[in-house]
Amino acid sequence: MHASLSLQSRAGFAGALLAAALLAACASTTLRDSWKDPAFAGPPFKQVLVLGVSKSEASRRVFEDGFVNALHASGTAGASSYTVLPGGGPLTNVQLTDAMAKTGSDSVLATRVLRVKRDVNVTPGYAAPGFYGRGYGGWYGGAWASAPDVNVYDVLTIESTLWNLKADKPVWSATSEVTDPSSVAKATEEIAKVLIAKMKSDGVI
Repeated sequence: MHASLSLQSRAGFAGALLAAALLAACASTTLRDSWKDPAFAGPPFKQVLVLGVSKSEASRRVFEDGFVNALHASGTAGASSYTVLPGGGPLTNVQLTDAMAKTGSDSVLATRVLRVKRDVNVTPGYAAPGFYGRGYGGWYGGAWASAPDVNVYDVLTIESTLWNLKADKPVWSATSEVTDPSSVAKATEEIAKVLIAKMKSDGVI
């Protein structure tokens, strides 16, 4: 009996590790769609004011700082909007223009979450042949092997738009999906990597 319980504990622990590994492997960001103003002829913007649209001030600050750090690492200057713009409500063009002047920015990248969808992935277990005559250990081994692996995760759809406020028009926009983000910081790191690479290849930054 003790041996069977030990096997059960080890099997449960191994299953937990596997589930964690699968969840970690799922975490990713995918660029779904992107658009560039066909009339935009450059030059690329040099200083981006990063604006995270969120009712959570903490999430906004984490996102903006993380994206700005990624911009700097890629060779483009950036500034976090929370340092010059208040949270908690809509912003006017006058406020954004003032914020751009204070930070020396020539563009605004506004990012918001469009929707959150909860997905469930079920992987069927393996149903072994009969277990008769093998006692509890044999029964448990078959039961554990045949149990399905159920993973529940969130998929966030993110919209990011790069604005030329002098012309009061967007010059670039993209929709991306973030699967099973473990934190705002981690999601920001992945989003920034994907979006910055695309904006640079499109010649807007």
